[in-house]
Amino acid sequence: MRWLAVTITVAVLVGTAGTPIEARAFDATKIDASFLTEVLAAPTADFDVIVRSVPSDSDKHADRATARRIEAAAKSVTKQGGSLKHALAIVGAVSARLKGVQVLKLTRDNDVDYVAKDQQLRAQFDPALDSAKAQTPGILEVNAPQVWSQLGVTGQGVGVAIVDSGVYPHPDLAGRIVASIDFTTASPTVSSTSTGDPGGHGTHVAGLVAGDGTLSGGAYTGVAPRANIINVRVIDATGSSNVSTILRGLQWVLANRNAYNIRVVNMSLGATPTGSYKSDFMATAAEVLNFAGVTVVVSAGNTGPLAGTVTTPATDPYVVTVGALDDNGTSLPFDDLMTVFSSRGRTVFDNLSKPDLVAPGRKMISLRSPGSELDTLFPDRQVVATGALTANYYRLSGTSMAAPVVTGVIALMVERNPALLPAQIKKRLKSSATALTFGTPFDRGAGLVNAYKAVSSVDPGREFAPDRVSDAFAKDMRKFIEGQPFVWRDLTYHGGVDSAGTSWEGVTWENVSWDAVTWENVTWEGFTWEGVTWEGVTWEAVTWQSTDQQSTGAQSGTGTSWDPVD
Repeated sequence: MRWLAVTITVAVLVGTAGTPIEARAFDATKIDASFLTEVLAAPTADFDVIVRSVPSDSDKHADRATARRIEAAAKSVTKQGGSLKHALAIVGAVSARLKGVQVLKLTRDNDVDYVAKDQQLRAQFDPALDSAKAQTPGILEVNAPQVWSQLGVTGQGVGVAIVDSGVYPHPDLAGRIVASIDFTTASPTVSSTSTGDPGGHGTHVAGLVAGDGTLSGGAYTGVAPRANIINVRVIDATGSSNVSTILRGLQWVLANRNAYNIRVVNMSLGATPTGSYKSDFMATAAEVLNFAGVTVVVSAGNTGPLAGTVTTPATDPYVVTVGALDDNGTSLPFDDLMTVFSSRGRTVFDNLSKPDLVAPGRKMISLRSPGSELDTLFPDRQVVATGALTANYYRLSGTSMAAPVVTGVIALMVERNPALLPAQIKKRLKSSATALTFGTPFDRGAGLVNAYKAVSSVDPGREFAPDRVSDAFAKDMRKFIEGQPFVWRDLTYHGGVDSAGTSWEGVTWENVSWDAVTWENVTWEGFTWEGVTWEGVTWEAVTWQSTDQQSTGAQSGTGTSWDPVD
């Protein structure tokens, strides 16, 4: 936590001659360090940012508190002459555009909690329900068909949110794309039919979760072939997005999770982390979903094989981070190995062990989105099912393909036991994984996901994250859990007392000095979250949108961000 403000005064240079302008004071604790360097290097340039306002500890009415915070952040931006874009209530922030000098001034505003760059992201990829017909090696190797045939579980009725480039209305998903919304448009509206997938990535991901093999005679199926898909489009046709667009998609998922029984979110996307997850807005949003009962699955990234290459938000300890295994085109484990591209841990800023586990992710066959960007760029990856006349399937590689395999397993787990919490799901996934003899825990995590063992598991334990929640989550939730008893990770912490001699037994928020070390020791999963009005936390109290929308496409000159691996 940032309890001591540090004020730094610098002479900012502009122009080719390095002419100094007046000194600008800024608070370095309120801005991402890498972004600060970028702003200082170009103080007159325009930057797309996310501005979070200071939370209130006093107002327990989440909708009112959120409205005030959004308004406060908006006023701070306009006071500096910036242009507003969107309300991002899930993290108590707004997205906006400001010049570098305005960003520096913003950090000295008492109503501003943190400023970060609205970073560009990109996708990371590369009733035929007869278990005997399934042919995809990766689906067979994780024992999904055994779950269908022996346990009678197919993911039926479980809502899976695909936060991606969209989902094409493929016959293998017929009747099960229950809602679609597109945040790459100026005015997102919910549709009961698919809004399509110009990129092609999200369709492939959705198929690995819930495809039922209709057009392949059951050969090419997903892991949970009767699960429902909620299509949340946040990535454009070129494979690009930004943090604020992702956040808008996630807060919509949170607000609508009960309407569509959304129990798991798949995020096959990521960005290079610029700092700790504790100050990362996407990590905060993922944690809010987690504690609201929605498991978040994230691909580890495709920047391996070196250590410290896991992308954000996969670096957050509360999400399920998935690396990619190469099954070598067989359903037998003897020839498996880690893919070269799969990102490895430990995480670069927080030294956390990631990924959590792995799943097949090389040359995975799933659904094709005809005419999409991927389909056009790489026609050689089209797959024609046996006996078919046209290519209805597509082959891709990447941790983007591994993540939805695990997402599908979670849908199976939830159908069998709807009462499971995200922490329990993560514990069962890891404890039931098939041990691997190659690589290190920072390559493969707990091992290869095993659908049959995970769904059959009766493990009552929970996965207690190895580190604390993000700063933003801790600050926002403080007022909701005030007075609850605490569970400490280290039961002998400071000999049982704090620096003021206060015993940890029965401690409440009023008598705790919440320094950074104290936050580290709180076991957040131990709290009773039922009293939190999650809809209020995510309610979009401000309905304005800028008419000058930022494109969520690739940055100028980059052409396309689709960068497939094989």
